[in-house]
Amino acid sequence: MKHFYEAVQGQILYHYTSVEAAEAILQSNVLRLSEFSMMNDKSEYLYAKSKFIEAYQNREVWIEEVPRFLVNIKLITHEPATVMMIGCFTEDPDDAGLWDRYADGGKGCVLGLDAYWLAERAGIAIRRVSYDPDYLRDFVNAGLAMLQSRYEENPEDRDELAELATWFVLDLYAFKDPRFRSEMEIRISRLTITDSKAEYGLFDSGGNRSDGDETPALAVQQREGHYGPVRFVELPLWEESYRTAVKSVGFGPNVDPGMEARVKASASALGDITNWRSDLPLR
Repeated sequence: MKHFYEAVQGQILYHYTSVEAAEAILQSNVLRLSEFSMMNDKSEYLYAKSKFIEAYQNREVWIEEVPRFLVNIKLITHEPATVMMIGCFTEDPDDAGLWDRYADGGKGCVLGLDAYWLAERAGIAIRRVSYDPDYLRDFVNAGLAMLQSRYEENPEDRDELAELATWFVLDLYAFKDPRFRSEMEIRISRLTITDSKAEYGLFDSGGNRSDGDETPALAVQQREGHYGPVRFVELPLWEESYRTAVKSVGFGPNVDPGMEARVKASASALGDITNWRSDLPLR
């Protein structure tokens, strides 16, 4: 699957943000993952869902009624039952469009994070966002073929089949309208569960590391965003034997010198973090 992201040692992912947010991330050593539906493109999932249904209705593989039913159920029920918390990254540390859109017109920062540590130790999923509708169609057909194959191998194991159908549907969050392709986004995510009795209606049950160990559950919090109240979790960027996943701080070409000095001071408190400044001619 081309949208699966496999990190290697030394690989860096970059997060563009305001200088104030960069300072807060460095001081707290955590990264906020916010609920998917409150992002800038509120129709994003609707696009992926509509393309999924189109590909499903015109599927090129044969699949029996039971796995078909499970896919339908998961597609219908996962939205009211779960909320995806996401953080947005890229592999490009110095892109003019990203500086302008996500880093305060070049007045902000770009943080470089250890991709391998995130993938192996943070308890999150990483996906390379796909903007290719043909690939989405191929993905749907491959997923349906996988479910049919598992059903043929063990038709009585409905729990495993349901779990596979769940993760198949959840990967729709890795697909976006091709008109956003210039962003070349890499997305980290963590799934939270809806619960009317929980504070803010959600709870986080913890994450899993590549070695099978579990990461602690994260407290669901809420803040006021551009489009209303936004629920979020704070993902630790450290663990007991690892000081921080932040490896570099890049400053936009229009950054305020005083704010730059403050961010550098926060970065230096975490250890050996590389600092640099973009020379892009942004106005």
